[in-house]
Amino acid sequence: MTRSVRIISVFLALSLFFGLAVSFLRLADTQRRTLATDEVLYLPNEKLLTYFTAGLNCVIADFIWLHCIQYTAHEHRGKRVFKWMEHMLTTATRLDPYYVAVYRFGAMFLAALRADPEASLSLAYAGISINPHAWQLPYEAAMVYLLNKGEEPNSKYLATKLLTLATATGRAPGGIVNLTAKLQDEFNLLEVEQGMWQEMAASPDSFLSELGQRKLIEIELRKICGVLDKQAQRFYQEKGRYPASLETLLQAGIIPYLPEDPLGGTFFLDAAGKSYNTTLLEDEVIRARNTLINAVDRYHAKHIAYPTSLQALVEAGELNEIPAHPYPGKHWEYDPFSGEVN
Repeated sequence: MTRSVRIISVFLALSLFFGLAVSFLRLADTQRRTLATDEVLYLPNEKLLTYFTAGLNCVIADFIWLHCIQYTAHEHRGKRVFKWMEHMLTTATRLDPYYVAVYRFGAMFLAALRADPEASLSLAYAGISINPHAWQLPYEAAMVYLLNKGEEPNSKYLATKLLTLATATGRAPGGIVNLTAKLQDEFNLLEVEQGMWQEMAASPDSFLSELGQRKLIEIELRKICGVLDKQAQRFYQEKGRYPASLETLLQAGIIPYLPEDPLGGTFFLDAAGKSYNTTLLEDEVIRARNTLINAVDRYHAKHIAYPTSLQALVEAGELNEIPAHPYPGKHWEYDPFSGEVN
């Protein structure tokens, strides 16, 4: 019986069970203030789910994974905080430890959307230990080191080690074998990232495909910024000053037209001639802000109080440093009474 058939066969029973479980847990937790959007907080743990559903762990894991995709899609189009993503992924994988897709795409979601590479690696490594023949899991963990932890001194080594593990399964595509060899000679981050999102863009799942397509467009936007940086430097060499805007480059005949962003953003230059794209910047703002929010939440859980400042997160060891605001000249605004970061 396929997963989809099993899901349909017990969907109504699961819906009833979840309704009863949520009601019971809400009653038992009346002292806790909760927003309507936080209902997933009351998702029963895997032991309780197993007990009440006669051991249909795989079916429940399917149900939770589909709900996680829906939740992720909803958050991606909204505030993009993904507060309960890890909870759902952990529950699903504990119910079905052999559900490779949850480990794989869950790790990608945690790293690329929630900006939490540590949680992503934790999920991927948990999957690797139980599914040693699944080449996808060490591959995704390697991507986290390359794309999210690339500034760390041993990231390339760890990524290469994981890719070697992926090829050792004997099931990895030839491109992974070639990539592993390439990393030993030359680090090509753009090619690695592009291949990852191309694979996701080909997914039959509409949300995964949409996300992959968007990320491929973002890669093209970054390429355009690289070209604009070079053209701004050319203007500087010819004029002895940086261009005031992209229109200045256009008028000087250095660029043939003003670049367009299919995602609705705009390109601009700062005073030093560095180019930016607002679509990319907004994504960076969300990722950096999520890093701060996660650190604030960890601090609050330990101290039952919000930090008095963002710098207090560094002093408490929650962060090595405060990430700079992606927009040139802008700074984070933090409210120590509510823990809000903007």
